[in-house]
Amino acid sequence: MKTLLLFFTLLISITAIGQKEKDKDINITEHQTDDFYLAGENIEINAIIDGDLVLAGSNITVKDTVHQDLIVAGGEIIVKGFIKDDIRAAGGKLTIDTEVGDDIIIAGGEVLITENAIIHGNLINFSGDIEMNGQILGNIKSYSGEIKINGTVEKEAEINAEKIYIDGIINGTSKLAAESITIGKNAIFNNNLNYWSEEGSLDFKNSLVGVNASFDESLKGDQKDFTMKSFGIAAIGFWIFYLLSAFLFILILNWAFGNFLRTISANLDTNFLRNLGYGSIYIFGIPLLILVSFIIIIGIPIGIFLGGFYLFSLLFGHLVTALLFTYFLETKENKNWGMWTRAFITLGIAAAIRLITFIPFLGSLLAFIVIAIGYGLIVYTLFHREKTLNFEN
Repeated sequence: MKTLLLFFTLLISITAIGQKEKDKDINITEHQTDDFYLAGENIEINAIIDGDLVLAGSNITVKDTVHQDLIVAGGEIIVKGFIKDDIRAAGGKLTIDTEVGDDIIIAGGEVLITENAIIHGNLINFSGDIEMNGQILGNIKSYSGEIKINGTVEKEAEINAEKIYIDGIINGTSKLAAESITIGKNAIFNNNLNYWSEEGSLDFKNSLVGVNASFDESLKGDQKDFTMKSFGIAAIGFWIFYLLSAFLFILILNWAFGNFLRTISANLDTNFLRNLGYGSIYIFGIPLLILVSFIIIIGIPIGIFLGGFYLFSLLFGHLVTALLFTYFLETKENKNWGMWTRAFITLGIAAAIRLITFIPFLGSLLAFIVIAIGYGLIVYTLFHREKTLNFEN
């Protein structure tokens, strides 16, 4: 039982791995010579990262150079350090105030690209509102509620929104579709554009430099289309946030329990019914134990603890099971996958498990069976085969 509690206590706290003290601000000041991933409440990066940087937290600020990709999910995200490769970001409020060597893919409630920002690749945006005051050397493709472009887009612009405001420069061809389009006095179009607005033909003032603007009915979308598009944007944003968060969790889970899961995965295809039974006992039995703990006054603290790790284990059960299945496949195929390959395969399996839950009844049942088998193997092993376990990496 102690080993079982140890496993789930660690499972609850692994999102805090990487910080020396729990529930305190994290400030990274030492040069990191490899990939670096971290989760916490408030994170500030003040050191050079030679590899990829993967972060998840409430408030995140990156102030120094990242030599490869930045993958980040959080409540408020501010990027001020030079990013040499791509940015993949999802959050409530995002600020890009730096030079980025390649593409940016962002999903958020509110996005600000400052006048200091230079994006050497493309900007792909899914957001509620976005203001772009910097320079995009590639294309922009944006789906949002409201977008303001005050900066420069060197190549093509494809923008779908409820409201579009252009007061910057677009050098490539443009496709604009919105309920309302406003052209500012500083706007310049150096290439042809097609547009559709619910308001009809627009006054482009002096913004067209030897080019044509064509009202294009094929870009039309009625109010229902905009509503569905907004729903789609929200759904895409959710999935990007989910994938980033899940990917970080998988990396930390693999770091913390890789050897343990690899060891027990060899038995995943033996005695499915036994594993399903143990998993079902865990999933349905723990709530009864929690209820009894709350009935017994002295057991309330235990009930709170059990309730916490139980909810956490259910929330991330598909990720734990997916990593277990990945190790099973790796062992059976006699492969030696690296950390990143293993993480991406696990993410794919986890996403598949999550997607099947959208199938009415049958999907939820299948997901339950898969997760129960995974947790059943873990519980059985912890109770009956502790000598085979190795928690060290």
